[in-house]
Amino acid sequence: MKKYGLQLRIPPGQQKPVAAKPPLRPPPVFGDDDEDDVEREISRQASKNQALQKIEEQHKKALEEDPSVFDYDGVYDEMKDKIARPKIQDRTERKSKYIEVLMQKAKQREVEHEIIYERKLLKERSKDDHLFVDKEKFVTSAYRKKLAEQAKWLEEEKLRQIREEKEDVTKKSDLSDFYFGLNKNVAFGARLDEDRKAKKQDQANNGTHEAEGRLSETKDLMHSTRDRDEASTQNSQPETSRRSEKHSEQAAVETAPEIPVTHATTEEKTKAEQALPAHAAERYKRSEDALAAARERYLARKRARE
Repeated sequence: MKKYGLQLRIPPGQQKPVAAKPPLRPPPVFGDDDEDDVEREISRQASKNQALQKIEEQHKKALEEDPSVFDYDGVYDEMKDKIARPKIQDRTERKSKYIEVLMQKAKQREVEHEIIYERKLLKERSKDDHLFVDKEKFVTSAYRKKLAEQAKWLEEEKLRQIREEKEDVTKKSDLSDFYFGLNKNVAFGARLDEDRKAKKQDQANNGTHEAEGRLSETKDLMHSTRDRDEASTQNSQPETSRRSEKHSEQAAVETAPEIPVTHATTEEKTKAEQALPAHAAERYKRSEDALAAARERYLARKRARE
């Protein structure tokens, strides 16, 4: 290292010994070092491939669980949209709210200006009527329609003014109107009756659904008993099978009116009771047809055996 400034000469005896560099290793005679390097490189590549394989497996597993797990741009855009959407909605709602009111007021002023202008024209025309007495007057359909709309608007405005004068609080001497409007106030339970009616309607609907479910269960039970009786007719006489079929049908019909319907109304109960005889007649007809078919099959098998 080169030093700057005053340099004093140091005697050789006081000089520090310089550390000698280690001698170079002699090259291997048979090149074993190269083989060690190759094996080390192979093991390094193998561990690298194994790590890459594990990473690929984890990647596939993550994609199977969630296909959009690596969709960073889409997730970022969605996050930004979620942050910006409430602000945009709030802005649009406020805009629509105030703009509608302003547009209504602008239309109202426009109609008022048109009516004032028409009245001004009528006054000017009335002054010149004596000059055009012998002339024909023409009125178009569009102008007639416009006059009708203006008359309708004036009538609505008069009604609105009368209503406002009637509902003016400063001109009332007592609280009769206030107490009269309590029934329409939601804070004092104005919608309780509607909610009760809705609950009663829901209970009635639930009762009808339960009754229909019980009737379907009895029908399934009757069909299953009929199938069993048809199977038994293959080895027994038709008359006994008919008796058992009728007995099962009568038992099912007798048990059908005893279905508990707690929430159904009286009208629905009467309808269900009226519908039971019709269903019973249909069931008897079906059972007779099934018995006739079973009898024919039994006779056909008997003839085949003979």
